[in-house]
Parts: sequence; C-alpha cells; structure tokens
Amino acid sequence: MSDKSERLFEAMSELSDRKIDEGATYSPKRRRHWRRWTALAACLVVVVLGVGAFTGLIPLLRIGANAGGSGTDGSSVFMSYAGPVFPLTLQEANNSIVAQRDITLDFSPWMPRWQSNEEVAAQRTWLTGVERQEVLEQYNEWYPEGGRYRYDSHILVTDEYALTNTAKEDQTLTLLYPFASSLNALGWSRPTLRVGGRELETGLYVGAYSGSFEGTWDGTLFEGEEGGSVNLDYAESWEDYKTLLSDGSYLANALASTPSVSDVKVTVYEFTDPYGPEADEEAGVPNPSIRVGFDLDYGKTTVLSYGFHAGRYDRENGTMIRGFSIPEEGDSRYGQTCYLLVVGEDVENMTVGGYVTGGTDPDTRELEGCGVSVERYESDLDTMLRQILEPAWEERSQESYQQDGRELNVDFEVWYRAFLEHLLSYGVVSYGAAERYSAGMLEELENDVSSVDRVCWVEAEVTIPAGGSVTVSAQMNKEESYDFYCTNSENQGVSGYDLVTALGSNLRCTEQTATLEDRGQVEIIRQNFGFDLENGEKTVMLDPGIEHYYLEVKRLPSSIPEGPPTN
Repeated sequence: MSDKSERLFEAMSELSDRKIDEGATYSPKRRRHWRRWTALAACLVVVVLGVGAFTGLIPLLRIGANAGGSGTDGSSVFMSYAGPVFPLTLQEANNSIVAQRDITLDFSPWMPRWQSNEEVAAQRTWLTGVERQEVLEQYNEWYPEGGRYRYDSHILVTDEYALTNTAKEDQTLTLLYPFASSLNALGWSRPTLRVGGRELETGLYVGAYSGSFEGTWDGTLFEGEEGGSVNLDYAESWEDYKTLLSDGSYLANALASTPSVSDVKVTVYEFTDPYGPEADEEAGVPNPSIRVGFDLDYGKTTVLSYGFHAGRYDRENGTMIRGFSIPEEGDSRYGQTCYLLVVGEDVENMTVGGYVTGGTDPDTRELEGCGVSVERYESDLDTMLRQILEPAWEERSQESYQQDGRELNVDFEVWYRAFLEHLLSYGVVSYGAAERYSAGMLEELENDVSSVDRVCWVEAEVTIPAGGSVTVSAQMNKEESYDFYCTNSENQGVSGYDLVTALGSNLRCTEQTATLEDRGQVEIIRQNFGFDLENGEKTVMLDPGIEHYYLEVKRLPSSIPEGPPTN
C-alpha cells in the first residue's frame, strides 16, 4: 500500500457514503484565473453581506477536474493536478548566459520497502505505551504476516543546468527556481540547489493562490443562480499555469514588497475568560455558548473575527450576531482569546449573553450563569493581525507533520505576507471578496493560506567566470497527478508527471534532454517524451518548440514482492 493510499483510506473512512457519492459525481466548472491584487484603496472596501447564518464552512474535497479528461496535447486532465516541473529562470534577463538543461525523472520512491507492524507502532511516539500496543494489535490483525510493503507515488526530480557565460567579464547571477507547492508541504517539496555537489543557501519567494473559486457542488450557489465563490477551484492543467505565469505579473507580484495594513484603523473587542455551566443534554443545555449582538451600518462597517464560529447577519435591519461555544477545561480552545475587529465605523448597542446552544435563532433559550470579560480598545490592522496570528502560526509550525516529512517549513514573515495577500484579494475587506470568506472569520483564511497551491521560487546567487561554465542542479520531490479512486475513471491507478520547457523562464536554453530512471517499477500508458523502455531508450532530446511534456504511468504488478522478505 502506498503512503498516499493509506492516508486517503484513513481520510475516506471519516466520510459518509453520501459524501463520497457526491464527490464522485461532482463536475466542476472551469476555473477563473488568478487576478493580481492591486494597491490598497484609500480605506479598505466594505463588502456587504446578506441575511443568513453560518456555523463555519464544511471541509471540502479537493477536486480539480473531471475524471479521465483529455488535454489539448493528448495528456490527461487529472482530478488532482500537482503542477508541472518548471524551468530555471534569472531574476534579470541576461543574453550573455546560455544553458543546457538535463532533467532526470527518478522512480526510486516507487520501490517497495517492507515495514513491520512493530515499526509502525514504534513510530507513534506521541502515544502512550498502552496506545502503541493497541496500534500494534490492530496492525497485526490487518497484516498477519507481520507487516506490509510500502511505497510512494512521488518521484525524485533532478533538473540540471550547465550555465555558460559568453561575456568577457565574470557575472554574478541571481537564480530563481520555481516549483508548485502549498505552504504546508514546503518542507517536503522545496528544491535544493547545488553547484558541484555544494548546496547553495537559498531564499524563498511565495506566489499567490494559483487557483480561483467556484460555486457549490453543482457549480452554483443556489438553484437558478449561476457562479458563486464558495469552493476552492484549483489549477487543473499546465495551461492554467501558462495563463498564470506567461505575462510575468505573477512573479513580479511575488517579488514585490509586503502590502501594508498598518494605516488601517480598527476598533478591537477582546473577549477573555468565558464561563458558564457544563453541557447537559438532559437539561436541554447541549452547548453553552456566548452570543454577542450589535447594530451596524453594513455599508460603512466590516467585522473580522477570531475565535467565533457562529453568526447571523441582517442587513435590512442593520444587526449582526456572533457567537462561540464556552470551552471546558481540557478543550483545545480553553484559554483562547476571541476577537472582533471592526474596520470602519464602530458598532453600537452591543449586548453579550449566554445561551444553551451556539445557534443564532431568535428563539434560542438564554442561559443564566454565563459571562465573559470584554475589553474595547483601538489599534491598527497590522498590529492586531500579528497579535492574533503569530501565536497560532507558532503552534502550527511546531506540530508534527510526520507523513512524508511534510511540515510548515516557512518563517512567519513569509507566511504573513501570503496571508495578507489572500485577505486583500479574497477576504471581506477586498474588492473581489469570495463568498467562502464572507463570514469574516480569520481562521478560514488562515487554514487556506497554508493549504492552497501556489507557485514558489527558491533564490540563489552564482558567479560564472568570463567564458566559463557552472553546473547548477535543482533536486526535489515531485508529487503525482491522479484521479480519485472513488470515481471509477479510466485513469484509475495512473500517475501523471509533466514538465514545461520554457514557461516563465527568461533563460536561453540551447539544448534540453530528459532521462527516465524507471527502476523497473512502471509501464508507460501515455507520453510525448519518446521513451522506449523495451528497447532501453531512456534518454531523449526535447524539442524546444514543444511547450509541455507529459508522462503517465502505472505500477507494474510484478514490482511488488509476494510475501514478506526472507531476511
């Protein structure tokens, strides 16, 4: 079983059959391409919300395209698209530098490795001894042979460039190597740059979300209403990245300075130390909660929140309700400070009270013995966002992302810049506000900023002597593109990997070659490289006139040994 398959199995076990069926039949619309955010308006724009209630967004399955779709060049359009391997570029174009590129696609991670049940249990270091024993017993039941073979579905990519300086003087170049990734996966997907075996020190630039938004399940928000922007709509083909990168604005935006919100004044309402009786279903108190109500002018006021997970909006009457459950000791939210950040005119006639549940219906029963400390003060948006988000980021960055070594491997300032960009592009303070964030909950933005796909660049400097050459290699893990197993698509079990020859690059390549290290693990289903495994042709010359190369493979059944190893 592959690591990805096991993760999917564990995740799918938490979904109902109905949700799985809905995901299997969902057919999303084409994405709207990323639009670069512009300078802040004189004040942040206020987005108007209609009457309604929310209790937080339901986690959504990532689905990027119809199963088994065909691209314009014969490649598949996979439901989950990992993005292509991009070429190296220079921060500033330099006509005196020429390059030869050689890229290697190595399937060594596909090679099966035996993992004993004892090893699996021992790796769960966060469990108690008794819990690890329970895990061992469960795995012994699942795998009575004492373990199972594990293998990965990603490949190792080595993208090598022989850079030649045709000028009469030495030249120091700033290299930018792009790669598709989420911030959550940076620790796993970030390329390593080397010169002559020596690892280079690299900086990092993070691009904006590479996808767009769309309506709910059937592509509409409500029956009879077109469009919508509730769901994330990921890039689904290399052509989406072509639209993203071709004019250079996406990279220019990534290289630009962090947008400033320090001049945006906010009125802060800080809620601490909530208290109330414990939940008691029999007494009709299933979820003791704090509810905050107030009046506001929706045309002049925007409200951002942190720690609140329920709300009701009434634009016609100029009222808003926000609420949160009272956490009990031991709850992960126990001791958490909750915030309302008011941008624009302040709210009026605020009331605070306890209720038997987190619902915001007018007839929800009030609950005595509840309370919370409320402090009001004035600040600016930058100060408050840092005060709220940095502790949460530190906690997240310290969490263990053990699966495949994925971790939030980015410093706060880089992450915060990405957050601000997402907020100013799609949050309730933006001109292009997405319905996904219409509740004004910072947590929803916070989660998406770390998990959405984007194009990033690692940066390094090299000096090439006059008339000389330097070989620079980028090495990285590259995830597969694939169709979900629940869809019964014709591409079930097919893994796709692709590259682009020139997209987003100003580097003049005189020659490009590709080498396939299949390790005896795969059969080729579709490709346009020209590899011929039967005749041993594993290195091919790439045509610079072909923008996109793709390789789609299946695992050879014979590559997985039968039974445990003898030794």
